[in-house]
Amino acid sequence: MLMASVLFRRLALACAMMLPSIAAPLRAQPVPLDSVRIDDPALVYAVALSNATTLIGRITLVSADSVRVVSTAMAATVARREVRSVRAYPASALHDGVLWPENPHATRLLFAPTAIPLRRGEGYVADFWIFFASAATGVTDRFTLGAGMSLFPSDNFADNIFYALPKYTVVSQPRLKVALGALMASVPWTRNDDGSRRQSLGILYGVATTGSPESNLTLGAGWGYVGGTLANKPVLTVGGQHRATKRIALISENWFVPFDGNDVGGFVSYGVRMLGEKIAVDLAMGSPVGADTFYFPGIPLLGFAFKF
Repeated sequence: MLMASVLFRRLALACAMMLPSIAAPLRAQPVPLDSVRIDDPALVYAVALSNATTLIGRITLVSADSVRVVSTAMAATVARREVRSVRAYPASALHDGVLWPENPHATRLLFAPTAIPLRRGEGYVADFWIFFASAATGVTDRFTLGAGMSLFPSDNFADNIFYALPKYTVVSQPRLKVALGALMASVPWTRNDDGSRRQSLGILYGVATTGSPESNLTLGAGWGYVGGTLANKPVLTVGGQHRATKRIALISENWFVPFDGNDVGGFVSYGVRMLGEKIAVDLAMGSPVGADTFYFPGIPLLGFAFKF
């Protein structure tokens, strides 16, 4: 057991160190003008000009000396030499003439995963409740690999939690994603029969997400384990997020834990996610729930993620 814990801890740290190197060479680049899809209704383009103007709309013409951009509000033909960069967005990102940036953190709720994967080469670093840091990358368009650790102050670095977060999206349709994954942790707060102070525990889960990356509902079930013992009953999760404005999404994550008999406990939360081009900041409140337990407005929950 001691050897397994040491190997697990080293694996989690190695995964965390590998994430930037896997993702860095694959960051998205501006679309070359000669590669744009002419008059494609599924796409809109942000065409940045040398005079600091940005035109947003469909590109209907690219010639040797000019580019034509058309939207519901305007049509403009500009000299090709004036175009500094071009970026493509799905047409759904355009709202009343305003381009909303993509949700930078659609792969997770406050803490629990959705079934939405990172695309190959995407990644993020995140922190939840100050003391839990993590990072993840899209190894492929379906396989997301993450790792993290706690940041509890201690004289001994090893007195922290280390965890790995693999997730594979087995169904990937435009409005439905289904994924299988795990949270595999090594914790220092138990003493085993062999005298070691670390214990492996975690959750094996399945999760389904319906909707878009901007507004979706997620349902999941997870079976906890300690060492080699798997729980008989699953923990159920339900949550979602809804993009209300360009910069604000409403978000909720709720856990329900079955006990002996018909008793059910859990944790419920609600809040907002503030969205930038690359960063998401979560401000929420949460409370444990039970037969006689609920605290309003709840315990403050704070998290952020930076996408790269």
